[in-house]
Parts: sequence; structure tokens; C-alpha cells
Amino acid sequence: MFDTTQLFSLQRGGFSEVVVAGEIVVHDGQKIIFQTRDCLGEYPTRSLLKPFQFLATGITETTECELRLVPCLGSVSASIPQLEQLKSWYSNPRFLNLINRLQLSSGYPADEESRVISKRNGAPPSPLFHMCFSKHMAILESCQINRWDLDSYTNAKHPYHKKLMGLLSQLLEENIDDIQLVVDGCLLPSPVFTVAQMAKLYQRLAAASLGSDLNIIQQRMIKNPNWIGGPERIDTLLMQKNTGLIAKEGADGLLGISILPNTRYPNGLGIVVKTLVGYQPKMAALAIAPLLKEMDLIPIDDLSPGHSIKYFYRPFKNKIFKMWDISPELSESIAVWPGDIKFSRSISLDTQQGNHLTLSSIETTLHVGAHTDAINHFEKNDSGIESQSVEPYCGSCQVISINKKRATIIEKADLQSIKLLAKRILVKTGSFPDPQFFNEDFVSFSQEAIEYLGEQGIILIGIDTPSIDYFSSKELAAHHATFKSQMSILEGIDLSKVNDGIYYLSAIPLKIKGADASPVRAILFSNG
Repeated sequence: MFDTTQLFSLQRGGFSEVVVAGEIVVHDGQKIIFQTRDCLGEYPTRSLLKPFQFLATGITETTECELRLVPCLGSVSASIPQLEQLKSWYSNPRFLNLINRLQLSSGYPADEESRVISKRNGAPPSPLFHMCFSKHMAILESCQINRWDLDSYTNAKHPYHKKLMGLLSQLLEENIDDIQLVVDGCLLPSPVFTVAQMAKLYQRLAAASLGSDLNIIQQRMIKNPNWIGGPERIDTLLMQKNTGLIAKEGADGLLGISILPNTRYPNGLGIVVKTLVGYQPKMAALAIAPLLKEMDLIPIDDLSPGHSIKYFYRPFKNKIFKMWDISPELSESIAVWPGDIKFSRSISLDTQQGNHLTLSSIETTLHVGAHTDAINHFEKNDSGIESQSVEPYCGSCQVISINKKRATIIEKADLQSIKLLAKRILVKTGSFPDPQFFNEDFVSFSQEAIEYLGEQGIILIGIDTPSIDYFSSKELAAHHATFKSQMSILEGIDLSKVNDGIYYLSAIPLKIKGADASPVRAILFSNG
């Protein structure tokens, strides 16, 4: 489950054909100067880490066959010229022991022409063809130099990875001892960073001080764009088109860019885009095109015949937010659950009556208007609303319409046909249209539907009715299912003026000790 926003859509004849979600961050080394969303997602760094993984080998200063070290910084396609050069370098007998220690899968070149020729010539699959071959060889070479164990170099506790994490901590200027690690496709540990952390690393690459190891890496990448990717690769093309720019593709929608210091950006910039379309580098290039144009750089923005593009963000412009208040107005006329305490307001002092201030108090059920339930409302539990984390009530959400007849229940099948794009789901049923009149035949959820949402990683479920359970329910099966799935509840919201789509939700409950619920001021935001 991703928590992101839409970046652009590809349109044909005015109709959206492809919509690409993700996020973009620009970092100047001190702060984020542009981002497409307020909450930053976390992702495995994957191949964006290669320049820094090579930095950790400590072999940057060697002058012996300097070009041989450049592919360690990229993800080469193993084109025919690249492949011939790789074979020439690594046919040296001194590399034989290291090649035998490689923990890298065999395959065929990513470059189409090279792959076809290799198969036609009967060449067997080989780790030499792997995009991470050179990086692994550099790590093994470092292990040999430092007398570290060669067979355990992919283990996160290996001295090499401890050194790498120390360097990353220094560059980010923060403690990352507790950072989560996942296993990359090449079996090496990959730290999970926010897009902002990745962008800051690429700013550090841009601003590397003259003569430093990182500066040597920077210059090798700038001078050898063909070895960072290969023919028609996005990173290589961007570097060929733009002087003073470093680009590096990452797996599954990542693209990192370093803009070297200049008069406009004296400390340089780090830019990272993450798209949610898997490994389609062109989509990342399209996503970042307006940003590069704003910097007077040349983007890669060629479209397929018949396509036009619509962007949902404005580079370096103040965000224009559209806002929807989805909270019914609280007054004596608002309907509450039959038998519950109605809303009333008592005025002690009133400036309209000549007093120096207005002072009043209210009496009401806590389940009034837009509200959220605490666990102790339906479970034998002492967890009042004050113990609820606010995180589920603040962040990206998705509004979805489910058209059901009155007095019916939303089933699992009603949800399975809908693509869920956020961790918070608000359901628009239209079955409780008048907050001043309580109709008992509103639409609700089945237990199975809530369980399904829990399996999809949903952390908050909202509905435009007084309850997620049907009116006469005593078992409250849907409520209990949210408890099992650790899902928060938002009820009584007004979605009548909101279209389906992705929004930012703010609906934080009051911190009332021991309370079974809390009214909220529920607001949706969207970039204009």
C-alpha cells in the first residue's frame, strides 16, 4: 500500500489513459525546497545507492584502469561495446578468485541487441551480464584489500556494510542505526529511506568538495555517462543532454539527479522521483520534466503518438490547495443516534448582551456529526480516545463511491473491483443525506468487507453515515473487525460535494481521557 499523490496523466483525445502516482523531492543540502506532497514515503534505495556503495569500498583513489571503476557507479546494460570491455578487464587472472565468490544470479544482458546476439551465439547465462556485476566486484575487491571475509559480503553485519551505513549517516547528518534494511534484487542489503533522505544524498554528491572521494565519483560519472546506463537509458540520455547534471536510474520507479553548484543553486541540488509503475524509467523522466524545464535544463519528454500529458504539480510554485470541509455543522438541530444525548449549547456570557466576552459550554454525545470511535466504545478495553494514535487521521486518503440501496450492506465483493490507492479509505454512499434528520436505513459494512480492507493494509475507514454497522446491530461485527485489523474509524462525514479521488485528510480527535469517541473537524485537501 502506497501513500502518494498523482504526478501526471497521459491523455488521448482528452481522456486519461495512464495516471502515474508517486512523489518528487528537491533538496538543497539544508532543507527541502520543493516536494509534491507533505508526507514523505519510504522506499528501498535500490540502485540509487550505487555511487555511495562504491564510496564505501574505499578504492576510489586508485588510478589503475580508472575506467574499469566507472561501471561500479552505474547499472550498465551490457551493450556489445560494454560487454567486450568488461570481458577484457575481468579476464585478468587476479580477478578469478573474486569472480568465484560472487553471490549474483546469472542472466543475459539488459541491452536488447546484446542479449539477442549472446543467445544466438550460444553464450550461457552469466553474472557478467548482471547490472550489478561491477559493483559486486568492487565490494569483493575491497574485502580482499581490507582482509574481510569474502563469502559473507552480502550479510548486513559484514564490516563493509557497517562502513557503508556509517558513511550514509555522516552524509545525512543523522543516526540511521535503526533504519530498516531489505534485500535487494542482487542480494545486497538495501536501506529504506524517505525520498527526502535520498535527495539529500544526491545533493551531497553534487556538492562534493574538490579532491574528495565523493568528488572523484562525481567526476567519473559526469565524464562517462555511457557507463552509468547505456544506449537509450534515461540516466545516460539526461547526462548527455545536460552539462553539470548527474542522473542515476533506480529499480522500480526511482530516478536520482544531482545538479552541480551554479549561480542559481550555489550548493547544488539533489532531486529524487519515485513513481509507482514498476521499472518504467521513461515515466520517471516524464514526471520530472516540468521541474527540469523550470531549471532551464533539457528534459526527456517525448510522448507516444496521440498522447498528451497533464501534470498535477507546479514546480517551485506555492501550492494552491483546494479544501473541502466534510464535517456537518454542530447545532441544536443536528440529528443524533435515537436515545443519545442531543447537542445543546449554553451561553454564560454574551458580548451581544453587553458582556465583555462570550462564554459558553456544550452538552452532547461524543458520537455527534463527524466523529471517530475509540476502542472502548465497542470492546471490553480501557483504551479511550486519548490513547489513539493521530497518524491514521492525518495523511493521504481515497474517496470512493459505492452505490447500494438503502438498508443494504457493503460486501467484500463491492470493494474487490476498486483499486485501492491509499491507506485511508472514505466511502461515499449518499444514504444519510440530511444531518438534521436521522434515517435508520443507511448503508453499512459487513464484517468480511472490513476484514478485506484490513488485509489490504487500510489504517482508517470512513463513511458518510452514523455507523459502519447497520442501525439495529447489537453484535457490531464491523466495529470488532476494525479492532482486529488495527483500523481506525471515521463516521458521520459529509462527502456530498466531494468527487472520488486522492486527497489529504485531517480529522484528528480531541484528547479526552477515557472517552469512547470524539467529534472531529474533518477536512480534505487537494493540490490545485
